[in-house]
Amino acid sequence: MQHAARLDALAAGLDTPLLVSRLPNLRYLVGFTGSSGHLLVRPDGTSVFLTDGRYGEKAAALLENLPAVSLLEFGGEIWEGMRELLEGLDTVALEAHGVTWEFARSLEEKTGTEPVATQGVVEDGRRTKDDEEVACLRRAAAAGDAAFAALGGLLEQASTEAELAWGLVGAMRDNNADPADWDPIVAAGAAASLPHYEAGHRPLGDGLLLLDYGCTVEGYHSDMSRTLWLAGEPDEEMRRVYRAVVESQQAGVDAVGPGVSCGDVDEEVRKVLRGYGYEEQFVHGTGHGVGLEIHEAPFLRRGGEERLRVGDVVTVEPGVYLPGVGGVRIEDMVLVTADGSDVLTSSPREFVLT
Repeated sequence: MQHAARLDALAAGLDTPLLVSRLPNLRYLVGFTGSSGHLLVRPDGTSVFLTDGRYGEKAAALLENLPAVSLLEFGGEIWEGMRELLEGLDTVALEAHGVTWEFARSLEEKTGTEPVATQGVVEDGRRTKDDEEVACLRRAAAAGDAAFAALGGLLEQASTEAELAWGLVGAMRDNNADPADWDPIVAAGAAASLPHYEAGHRPLGDGLLLLDYGCTVEGYHSDMSRTLWLAGEPDEEMRRVYRAVVESQQAGVDAVGPGVSCGDVDEEVRKVLRGYGYEEQFVHGTGHGVGLEIHEAPFLRRGGEERLRVGDVVTVEPGVYLPGVGGVRIEDMVLVTADGSDVLTSSPREFVLT
C-alpha cells in the first residue's frame, strides 16, 4: 500500500498538527491493525506513531519503510506518552469522530496542548481508492460471489437462518477472505421486511429469503444483497415487488458516474419505485461508500449534494419492505471510473432459486 504517499498528501493539506486516532485511518496511513495507536502528523511532513509496549515490535516493523515516521512507546498510562508526543505544541487537531469528549478534555488538562476539532480529514483521502485498494475490493467481492454460487450446497446443510449465515462466512473463508466486522443478514419469510434483521433460529422454510453479507481482504470490505424464493412459485405481490426493486437498482447502477450527485443517483432509484407505488416502503438511503469501513463516504441519499469522484466505491441497494409480509433488497458494489462505472459484484439477480 502507498503509505508514504498518503502521509505526504495528508501533511500537505494541514495547517495544524493532526492526531490520528481512528483505527481505520491508522491502517490506511501506516498499516497498523492493533488496538492501541495514535499518529501525530505534522504539516512539515514528519510524523510520530505512539503505541504501548504490546505493539512496539509490530509498529517498528511497519515503520521501517516510512523514514519520515518515528516510533514512540509508552509503558505506563497513555498520558505519559501523550505529554512527550505533544511537547512544544500549543494546539493539536483531533478527529471529532475518533475520540471521546473525555479524551479531548483530558488531553488539554494533562498535556497543556489545546485540542481543535476536525472532521473527515483522512476520510476524504480514503474515498479515492487506488489500484491496490480496488484489487482488494475486487477480491472481497469475488469471495462473496463465490459464497453465493455455493448457496445450493449451503442450503442443504443449513436449516436455520443462523446456520446459513455462518455457512456463508465459511464459504468466504474458503475463498481466502476474512470475516467482515458485521454478521450476515439472513432473513426468512416475513423477517425480510426488517432491513437490519439479525439472523436467528428461524427455520429457512421454502419461500422468501433475503441475504446481505460480506467479507474483508486486507481490511477492505465487500457488501452484497440478494433476495430469493427458495421453492415453488412466488405469489404475485412479491413478484411485483421484486420487479420494482430490480428495475430501480439497475437505474441506480446506470446513474453512477463521475460528477453525478449522490442525490441524483438516489432519485433515479426512487423514480422507479414511485412508479410502482412503493417509494414509501423504501425506508433507507440508496447506498454508501465501502472500503476499510463497511459504511463510509460518500452516501447516496435523498438530497445529497456531494458529487461522485473517480475512485469512489459505493453500494446501490434499494429495497421495498412490507411489514408482516416480507421484503426485497438487491445490492451491488460499484466503482466510479473515468468513463462511468464498473460493478464489482457479479452474482445473478434471479428471484426463484434454480
